[in-house]
Amino acid sequence: MEMKGKVALITGGGTGLGRIIAQQLAREGMHIAIHYSRSEDDARDTVKVLQEMGVQAQTVQADLNAPTAVADSKRMVEYVAGHFGRLDLLINNAGTTRSVPFPDIGELDEADWDAVLNVNTKAPFFTTQAAVPIMRQHGGGHIINTASIAGIRASGSSIAYAVSKAGTIHLTKCLAAALAPDIRVNAVAPGFLHTRWVANFTDEQIQLVTQQASLKKAADLEDVAAAYVMLARNESMTGQVIIVDAGVTL
Repeated sequence: MEMKGKVALITGGGTGLGRIIAQQLAREGMHIAIHYSRSEDDARDTVKVLQEMGVQAQTVQADLNAPTAVADSKRMVEYVAGHFGRLDLLINNAGTTRSVPFPDIGELDEADWDAVLNVNTKAPFFTTQAAVPIMRQHGGGHIINTASIAGIRASGSSIAYAVSKAGTIHLTKCLAAALAPDIRVNAVAPGFLHTRWVANFTDEQIQLVTQQASLKKAADLEDVAAAYVMLARNESMTGQVIIVDAGVTL
């Protein structure tokens, strides 16, 4: 995809990995819509940074875990298309979790499962569903889902999270088959990242996690974001999951 002048929507784009992805795409000349659920100040700050880089940028709010999430996803996508005039790249990056050790299965209740599956697995489908007809008006597009190595191996913050990301991976493959040839669908599966998700980790916990990686470090946010840019540019890949985890899953 020629990215300059094209439009991307990044869910959960105001913080962490989403913010870094947005900045890298802006360097390529893409105009960007930054979705947020609750972090409005962070989203607005990210938009300001993007605008200073010389591209158009706009915030858009939607609660992807609300009872109205399906309608809100459609409203969000249509707002972005109306504001920018098109939509070429959708990055389903918004995510949530519940931190419950795997053996403590009694601590995961139905509300936990619903919240995690709603945001991590259902929302990417319904946001994609809303984006497809708009993308096809301009010849097609590309969708990139944020998965996780927790969807590949029995690991992660909880069983609900791991299962939701496994669902994201298979959703990626199913959508790639369904939407070809004019819309490509891929995913990136990061390993451990230094984001606000791990703000409550102790130094000992971080060291334990990073020592599991062959490279003995966390995956670099800039390196992970670069995988999204590569996928957006590459027109010969669909249905693929790119793992960026510093060698955890070797």
